[in-house]
Amino acid sequence: MDLNVTLAILAGELLLLGFCYWQDRKPVVPGKVRMIPYRLIMLVLVVVILTTLAHLIALVTGQPVQARRKMGM
Repeated sequence: MDLNVTLAILAGELLLLGFCYWQDRKPVVPGKVRMIPYRLIMLVLVVVILTTLAHLIALVTGQPVQARRKMGM
């Protein structure tokens, strides 16, 4: 992916995170069960956003993201 696509995806992820935060902050209606776990979605989105930021940094610097330790140890 190029830089513009990565920035667009990151913006979409941040918008979705803001929407989930807004929905999670709504007051609870007694007797009504929330069907969508917004906090779990936000947790997954934070991981995806961090991964997208790592990809963005790799695109800007030109250096691929390296593992800190060797696999198989």
